[in-house]
Amino acid sequence: MAKTEAIDQLNKEICLFIKNKFFTPFKIEGQDTSLNKYAKACNLSSSTISKISDEKGYNIPVSTIHIIVEFEKTDLNEFFKEFSDILKSKKLS
Repeated sequence: MAKTEAIDQLNKEICLFIKNKFFTPFKIEGQDTSLNKYAKACNLSSSTISKISDEKGYNIPVSTIHIIVEFEKTDLNEFFKEFSDILKSKKLS
């Protein structure tokens, strides 16, 4: 796999992970909400949230990941450890 293909795949994987972990469904303080309300609460644009949710993937900045993880009150180290574990399990499958 070429380097750019590997990076594209990694971006798709992290976006899918974020979508499954935090966006399915969107919640604020445990209550289901809309994409727009979630984006506003996170202080991100709804288009950014939509790009992350898109199956094509998105070249997501670390700063955006940090904003989402902080909003979700999740430890950044734990987030990346969980993501890494999922990647490892996919490679073993």
